[in-house]
Amino acid sequence: MDSEQPDNEMSLCISTNQSGDHKNECLNGEASNDPSKEWLHSLWWQVSNAQEEKNFYDRSAKNYEIMTDQLHWRAPQLCMKTIANWEQKSGITIPRESVAIDIGAGTGLSGVALREIGFTGPVDALEPSANMFALAKQKKIYRDWYGEMLVEGEETTVPGDMYDLAFSVGVFSDRSAKKGSLSEVVRMVKKGGYIAVIMVARHWPEEFRDHIALMEGEGLVKTLQVDAFDSDMYMREVAAVAFVLEKL
Repeated sequence: MDSEQPDNEMSLCISTNQSGDHKNECLNGEASNDPSKEWLHSLWWQVSNAQEEKNFYDRSAKNYEIMTDQLHWRAPQLCMKTIANWEQKSGITIPRESVAIDIGAGTGLSGVALREIGFTGPVDALEPSANMFALAKQKKIYRDWYGEMLVEGEETTVPGDMYDLAFSVGVFSDRSAKKGSLSEVVRMVKKGGYIAVIMVARHWPEEFRDHIALMEGEGLVKTLQVDAFDSDMYMREVAAVAFVLEKL
């Protein structure tokens, strides 16, 4: 999700660092014969601020799940897999009756994934697009809805120290929810609560990884798990990083 638009062609390049090997993964395609790539191209290269992002999702809500399915987007399941990986490694299980908030709930696919790994407690949603959330409501997962955008440097109306778990799927990037937005999510969670996030891999090195290290240095959070998912696992030709934090 580079801030500069590529020249002459649709080239969505994702840089990641896995096992010490730096590589570029590029999603190239003809917009005319692949609507899902055209849709992703528009999001990554033509949306530059919070209002544009909200408008984009309002416009594309009815086709959102079609587009993500065509892109083989498996981010919700991988986010939950990272939670499960940490639980298995640590021997600690996050209580399945936990009160949770879905950051950027979209059409509710992430809420469905949370239910699929056994979470039964109340789930609230932070989702700025009313059109997207109208579809999420149909899944009958969410309790309360905060129709707000997560924007770096801004505080939402979500109460602080309220949730046992905050989870976010594909929201953090270089548009609205930049690295500083993590502090707002941490504010929402109780001490001893958890934050689970999955994002495109190129935003992890030197952005979110380093910002989390600063938060750890301030005694705000502890990193519990970091998983790298190679190209095509997260989405077609795109790698991802997922992590779990604990609020201290």
